[in-house]
Amino acid sequence: MKVLLLSVRSAVSKGGIATWTERYLDACDQAGFSCDLVNMAAVGKIAIQATSKRNLWDEFRRTVRMHRHLSRALKTDTYDVAHLNTSIGLFGIIRDYGLAKRIHKRGIPIVLHFHCDISFWTQKTIIRRYLGKILKLTAANFVLCDNSARYLQEQYGADSVKVPNFVDDTLMIDGKEIRDDLKTVCFVGRITDDKGATELYEAARCHPDVRFDLVGEVSAQMAEQSPPDNVRFLGLLPHNEVITVLDAADAFVFPTHSEGFSLALAEAMARGLPCIVTDVGANADMVEDKGGVVVPARDAEAFSAALDAIQDPKTRHQMSEWNIQKVNEQYLTATLMQRFADEYRKLTIK
Repeated sequence: MKVLLLSVRSAVSKGGIATWTERYLDACDQAGFSCDLVNMAAVGKIAIQATSKRNLWDEFRRTVRMHRHLSRALKTDTYDVAHLNTSIGLFGIIRDYGLAKRIHKRGIPIVLHFHCDISFWTQKTIIRRYLGKILKLTAANFVLCDNSARYLQEQYGADSVKVPNFVDDTLMIDGKEIRDDLKTVCFVGRITDDKGATELYEAARCHPDVRFDLVGEVSAQMAEQSPPDNVRFLGLLPHNEVITVLDAADAFVFPTHSEGFSLALAEAMARGLPCIVTDVGANADMVEDKGGVVVPARDAEAFSAALDAIQDPKTRHQMSEWNIQKVNEQYLTATLMQRFADEYRKLTIK
């Protein structure tokens, strides 16, 4: 079976979808299928700095490059399935519709994979319109959370399959040493207001004895604010150093306002960290009420109270063990790649 994957692969960015792509490509042979890639990586400033503003000229260049890669792939090979990792932003959904239309004309079944909480990104009428158009072309839809599945069904009558993101098997540990005191918490991701940085700052002010280690690029907006002294900015780090930060922490904090299925959260769970997360995207599905505390988004007071709720080391120990077990059972690469292969085969049999 031959798959045409349309996704982001980047030598600069190693977070989010770029990491997903690398792991998919590394594991596809073992899962029983081969794959060619049409690279959807950004160009221009945003390719280097994720918090930069989008530029129309760069988006045009990016789109032209994708179509050239797609033309080359369709001309040189035949495919059983096309797997399109779509972006629901205004630029992305229009671009992805154009790509999907060309693939559909070739009679190739399209799997549309949403790496976000769909309802959060469909506030604009034009986005909803193009989402409806692209859904008419797809043979299957993959979502990351229950909320996205409900949205597609209620708004478009479209069925979907919930498939979480995968965690590198080598990150799994048997157990984490739990300290008596909650001394350090960490966050991994873009340090922006919509990722909950404001709530992080407020929680840090309420817990001056706890150190907040933040890994990631700081937006210009948040750089202008004055965080408390117990907030430490570690910047963008190589992945192995991110794991070192996770292992040194007593808990993982993730106050994002929107999310699909967070790889950073899944990796924190794999390293046995109790987690405080907001009730967006797949966060609550992942942590449930066993692996941490789920709080409303944009609620700094609730977020701060959650830190008090995990002070007891016995509570954190139970959360740690539960998180390790869940990742081991549900989120490992081999398990999820086999699910992709099974879903692809269903489309080729029809």
